[in-house]
Amino acid sequence: MVATVTYSRYCAHCGTPVSEGPEGGYVCGACFHVVEPLGADEARKARRVERAVMVVEAARLRAMREH
Repeated sequence: MVATVTYSRYCAHCGTPVSEGPEGGYVCGACFHVVEPLGADEARKARRVERAVMVVEAARLRAMREH
């Protein structure tokens, strides 16, 4: 069996064929140009909020153990 690679996108910066990630977006292997997938900003903001909540909860648990 022969595997055939078909490219659906080309780097917007240098035109090199690129493979999209599972959720879109890519990093060009030739010039390292990055295109983030749709929704990446929202996901990043949600992770920041999650981490902030975890830090607050950890501080609360630490304070409970100290008293």
